[in-house]
Order: sequence, then C-alpha cells, then structure tokens
Amino acid sequence: MSTRHSFLSTTGLIRSSSSASTASFSPSTSKSTKSTLPSFGKQGKLRNFRNLKSLTLSTKPEPEKPKPEKPKVRGSGGVIPLGPTFIVGISIVISLFFIGSLSFAFIGAEDAPVFRDTLDSLADQNPGLVLIADNVDVDIDEPSVTLRWSVVACGRNLTLPGSEGTHGDSLCGIPNIPIDIYLDGAEKPEFSFNPAQLPFTSSNGHRLGIQNIVQFDGDHALDVHEARLYPFDTYQLATTLRAVAPDTSETIPIVRLLTITDTSSFIVSPSDSASYVVLSGSTDQLPSRDLELSIVRPGEARFFALMLFGVNWMLAHSTVAYTALAWKTEGIVNVLTYLALSLATLVAIPGVRSVMPDAPGYDGVLIDQIGFFAQMLLTGISTVVLLATLAKRELQRLEQNAPAEEFVKERPAPISKGLHKLRGSSTSVDFRHFHSLSRSFMGHAQPPTPIWEEAEPNISPNPFDARGKAPAAGFRPVGQSVGASASSTHLPSSKSLYSEWV
Repeated sequence: MSTRHSFLSTTGLIRSSSSASTASFSPSTSKSTKSTLPSFGKQGKLRNFRNLKSLTLSTKPEPEKPKPEKPKVRGSGGVIPLGPTFIVGISIVISLFFIGSLSFAFIGAEDAPVFRDTLDSLADQNPGLVLIADNVDVDIDEPSVTLRWSVVACGRNLTLPGSEGTHGDSLCGIPNIPIDIYLDGAEKPEFSFNPAQLPFTSSNGHRLGIQNIVQFDGDHALDVHEARLYPFDTYQLATTLRAVAPDTSETIPIVRLLTITDTSSFIVSPSDSASYVVLSGSTDQLPSRDLELSIVRPGEARFFALMLFGVNWMLAHSTVAYTALAWKTEGIVNVLTYLALSLATLVAIPGVRSVMPDAPGYDGVLIDQIGFFAQMLLTGISTVVLLATLAKRELQRLEQNAPAEEFVKERPAPISKGLHKLRGSSTSVDFRHFHSLSRSFMGHAQPPTPIWEEAEPNISPNPFDARGKAPAAGFRPVGQSVGASASSTHLPSSKSLYSEWV
C-alpha cells in the first residue's frame, strides 16, 4: 500500500512520521491528534498553520528533571570515614568525661581526722599534754613560720568533762587545769589557758572549744639559707615549748608536739623530742619539748614551676626567630607582625613568671638569674632590632616611592638685535678676508696655508714652487669655493669687506 505524502512533507515544512514514531503513540494520543489536525482544501492549502505548529510541539516528550543525587559516602579499604558532626559530638563527650574524672579527686577529701590514730595510742600508752599545730603558715618574704597551736589533754584524769572528742578522739579533750605555755625560753608565757572561761552548752552541757581560748599562734624565725634555690628551696625550723601550772608553778610534761604535714605550698616534715631546761639560780631540770621542722616544696609545685620556666624560655627564643625572619623577608607588613608578636612576648613573660606557685619576689633568686632576667633581656634586644629593621625598611620605601625630579629647561636670556641678525645670517663666513686685508695694509706676504685642496690632477701639492712664487691656478685653500679662488687674486677694499661681513 503506497503512502501519500502531503504538500508540506514534500516541501520540507514538516517531517513525515516514521513507523517507529507512529508506534510510540498510544491510541488515545492518536485520536486526540486526529481531532486536532488542521483541515486542507482541494487545492492543498493550509488553513491554520499556527495550530499545526502547536500540535507538532505538543507531541514531543518532555525531558525528565534530574533527581538530586545523595552525597555518596566514600571509604578506603572498607573503612567509612567519620562525619564532622560525629567528630564534634565525640570530642564533647571525651571532654566531659575528662572533667568528670578529675572531679573524683575531691571525693574522700574529708577523711578521718589526721591525728586520731596518734591520739588514741597516746591516750592508751602515754597520757599527758599534747600540743597540735593545726596550721603551718610559711612566709618566705618575712621570713617566718606561724604555727597555730591547740592545747589538748589525753587521758581520763586530764580531760575536762564534756569536752571529749577533740580531733576525732573520744579519749582526748580540753585540759581540766590552768596551763601557761612558754615559747622558745621566753620569760613571759606565750599563752595562758583557764578552763573556767569555757561556756557550757544548754542542750547537752558540753563545753565548747572556743578557738581563741584553747588555741594560740606562735611566730618562729625561719632559716632561709637555701631560699635562692626556688623551687628546690628547703627551710629549717627549731623551737622548744614548756608548760607550767600557774597555781603550783610545777612543770607539766608535754608528751607530743604534732603538726600537719601537707599545706597548700609546702610539705612539712616534723620531728619532736623530749628535752629539759635549767633555770638560772636553780639546778632542777625542768622538762620541755623540742620540735624540728623541715619544709620543702611539693613535687607538683616543682613540676609546674619548671614547666613555666621552660615556657618562658621558649617565648624568648621565639623572639630571636622573629628577628631572623624579619631580617630575611622583605616588606614592612611582615616586620610589623613580628614586632607585635615580640611586644606581646615582652608582656607575657612577666605574667608567666608571676603564676609560678608561691614564687618569691624579684629578689635575684637562681631561677630569675638564669631565667627571667635573661629572658627579658633577650626579648628586649630582639624588639629593639625589630624596631631598627622597621625603620630601615620604612626609609627604603620612602626613597623608592619618592617622585623623580623633573628637568626644567631654562629659558634663554634675551639677546640684542645685532647679535640676533648675526645669528640669522649665513654661518659660512670666511674670516680670512680680514687676514688678507691686514696683509695688504702691513705689506707682508701671506704665509702659506698649511692645507690645500687639489683642484686638478697631476699638479704638485706644494702651493709654492721652488722660487717662492704664488700658488698655481689649480690650487685653493681648504673651505674656499672655486669662485672664491678666482676672485682672491684681486684683494677687495676695506669698505667692501666690511659691507660684505655685515
């Protein structure tokens, strides 16, 4: 069956549908297409070309919009990398875990009283008067040590009823007799205790241990021979105490002198021993108690002090590196950056020095001689060098950016009219006319001209022959034209020469 082509398909205005494209349309599509086809007349003319164009465009399939692709997770060797959200979250969890683990150090800080076991053994084996140093305050700048002493009696016969339980021990309490305490052989008592001054509690009848009644402070001089070795400084203290009953003037034996061993800045190592004194005018040996203290820095304080000492040296060395980099690099911006860092280091070094644990003043201790003073000196020199480098670069920049001096041509000075006419005339003026004129006036022969031009060949270059005659007709002086040579035989008058020159 033959296919009949329309006029538009044969002329190329529309394409004829192929079998494949025809098969791709559904029946419903073909029906709608047939209903919307334009009508043609017998002459094959198109009635509505616009409807045909819209029909052709509507039959084309619309392109599908690409769906957004999900980010692909790429791995290496079967291991998928962690995302940024997970990394931030796990970092926060680890930080909280670290802070919580450090907080466990405060658990158990309120343990049993430090002196309870010692007081129990004393109450059972050696009852008597005990002095306990609850606080040890070491002042390096004074230098001195202040001990806060508490008067304690251990034993049933020495304890004031209702005051048991001092320092966590049920057998030790406040003494039941008046006591005077003499410190370091003083003539007057350092502390006087009277149990009658203690009040009773209304609810249970117990005696309150008022600190100012049962405690006193003792100031002791400190041996500071090794103070310059901070943080490895060690201090020594020796003191003696004696207790006397003011009513009977009898000496009360002191069985122990106890002190705390750990303070915020030092570790105290006590050592007490029994002793006696002999007063002047008497041979009686009065019992007393001696105490020796060795005070050193804890290991943690030494560690942090040395670490800060090293940090300061690193900061000082960095300023030297800044100076070297500024010397090698070009430009002013880098030098300004290094100068700002050096100035910040100059301010930071004293700050780091001040945060050392219980550091002494700037008194020239060893750690300052080999550290702080040298660090400040090195940093200051580096800062000065950077300032000089900055000034040099700035001067060089100003020289390079300076505008070049413009050459201004000076205006020539005004000239006279006569000189202007002379310059405007011909420059080929032959001044030998004046020489010829002078020769005619003086009557002397003109000396031979040293250079002659040869006008004709085969003529001798000598302007004068052997008899001293005038030059031949073929010779003329250099710079003189042929016409001039011809007229030179007749010397002009002075008036004609002057008029010609003017």
